[in-house]
Amino acid sequence: MIKKLFGVERNVFFMGLVSFFNDFSNEMIVSVFPAFFSSVLKSGAASLGFIEGVADGISNLTKVFSGRLSDKTQKRKMLALSGYILSVATRPFYLISSVASHILGIRVIDRIGKGIREAPRDALLSLSANPEHIGRSFGFHRAMDSLGSILGPLTAFLILERFPGAFNTVFITAFFVGILALFSFVFIKEVQAVHARGEKIRLRLTSHTKEFKRFLGIIFLLSLANLPIALLLLRTQDLGLRVSFIPLFYLFYSVAYTLLSTKAGHLADKVGDKPVILGGYLLMGLAYLLLIYDQTLVALAVGFIVLGVGSATTDSVQRSFAARLTSPEERGNAYGLLNAAIGFGLLISGIVGGLLWQNFGATTALTFGLALILIALIAFGLIGGKRARIQP
Repeated sequence: MIKKLFGVERNVFFMGLVSFFNDFSNEMIVSVFPAFFSSVLKSGAASLGFIEGVADGISNLTKVFSGRLSDKTQKRKMLALSGYILSVATRPFYLISSVASHILGIRVIDRIGKGIREAPRDALLSLSANPEHIGRSFGFHRAMDSLGSILGPLTAFLILERFPGAFNTVFITAFFVGILALFSFVFIKEVQAVHARGEKIRLRLTSHTKEFKRFLGIIFLLSLANLPIALLLLRTQDLGLRVSFIPLFYLFYSVAYTLLSTKAGHLADKVGDKPVILGGYLLMGLAYLLLIYDQTLVALAVGFIVLGVGSATTDSVQRSFAARLTSPEERGNAYGLLNAAIGFGLLISGIVGGLLWQNFGATTALTFGLALILIALIAFGLIGGKRARIQP
């Protein structure tokens, strides 16, 4: 049996292939979702924000439990596979959806699948990799994931440009690409950890430092400011663009996110986590300003590129910053609390952002997010120094 493929372990290669096909499939749908929601279902920003807020919130809350469950059961492959199956199984149902409530059910189940699979997938990936080359393995996986996230919206654009309004073609194509992800999973082998702790899931705040508790509150505020990308894509319709062009703006976001996501960690190692996080959210604020004053096509495109850079800069680094504020024995609990804070923040963000967008306009919703970013960053500036002290 071949032990390596393309320089990485077999498990790592096929897990990368799974992520490639799944992200290809998922990003096809995400990139056209706002246009489908508004032009076909004839639903407004309030409904879109509610659906995306609930879906993203539940996804993050599910992650709180899936990591501990994978450690306890040691069935990481089956847990990850069940998450992928849930997500892929939802995609044909877009074909028969006619009202917003149908989409709510689809998106919630899809995001629960994402929440279930991520922790056991990452654990399985780390256990499958050669300890001396674990960075290379995660880098390969991230590269495959990123390639899918770029090809997905590009394919959706090409379909809608060639066949205007052919959303069903996008959904069918996305479903069959997702099937390829499930097929690739057949070649992945289960790997057992040497020591399984099997702890109960407990989210305790009392054992953590004041700085970590303050950081959780700030992350909650910043998550409140993080309006769903599907909602932000509605801004493209204010310019009167063809529906087929909407996936391109999501593509701009995805490419920027991909190019910066691997660099953010290296930058944080050099200058400290805190300046990188501050810079990332300042870029998000700048993106909101560009979207508020999007009088030109170029300003809107640059806004989504800057948003992608800001999101990539903060997503991974804020987790390493949280690790620096907690002791190793409390780290699992800390990440559970962090995911819970993000989940509740995103849930409220989608609901409130959608209501503001629909009733008072995009400018009001974006200004609301911008104000929260500024408040949170002022508070964040009071935590520690450039680099928080790593807890022993």
